[in-house]
Amino acid sequence: MKATVKQLAIVTFTALFILTINVNAEGTETKASTSNENIETSLQLENWMTDDSFWNTKTASFTVFTEETDASLELENWMTDTETWNVSFEIETEAEESLELQDWMFNEATWNFDLTEKEPALQLEPWMTNSEIWK
Repeated sequence: MKATVKQLAIVTFTALFILTINVNAEGTETKASTSNENIETSLQLENWMTDDSFWNTKTASFTVFTEETDASLELENWMTDTETWNVSFEIETEAEESLELQDWMFNEATWNFDLTEKEPALQLEPWMTNSEIWK
């Protein structure tokens, strides 16, 4: 439990550290606008924006809901037929052969082998010490 809490704390602090490094904050001073920028005017609250009669004109027409009904359920013959539900499936089971010991399973030559690779010893060749090659 302690390890999980420690891991969670480390991940959280790491994420916060990365986030604080990546912040590219600039000062709050305003920049002088260039000729390419559009300066927007401040938004003004107008009467129609707060007028209830403007916003509540057609509420009754689109709030009328019609309730749909499903078709009634009917009992069909196959639902009560005993032959439909009393089907016996005959599943064929396979018989496995019993396990047997085979010769290779306890043969010492099969299991006792050397896994180390035998490489030839490295030899010094003339090109390795040629000063013309390694300039």
